[in-house]
Amino acid sequence: MELTYDGITPVRVYVRRREQRLEVTDAGGAVAAARVSTKNLALPDQIRFGQYSVNVSRKGVVSLPGTVSQPREWLAKLQELVAEGSLALYEALLETAD
Repeated sequence: MELTYDGITPVRVYVRRREQRLEVTDAGGAVAAARVSTKNLALPDQIRFGQYSVNVSRKGVVSLPGTVSQPREWLAKLQELVAEGSLALYEALLETAD
C-alpha cells in the first residue's frame, strides 16, 4: 500500500549513498505537500513511533542514516519509518496552519 499525503500526492522516500553511508530521506516532501514555510515554525528534532524515531531538520526534511552493510530488511524498515515520519510531519504541519 502506497502512502499519500492527501489521498493523491504520494509520500516519496529517497536513498542517497556516499561511500558506505546511506541517507534515507523524504527530501522535504511533507513541507512541500503541506505548502507551508518553515521559516517561522518550530519543528521537532525527532518524531517518535514507539521504539523508533526519525530525524527532522530545521527545513523539515525527515531522515534516517544507514550503512550499506546493514541487512536489507533493516534498510527497508528505515524507508518505511521515513515515510511514516513524513506523513506524521505533514499532518502536524496542517494542524499548525489552521
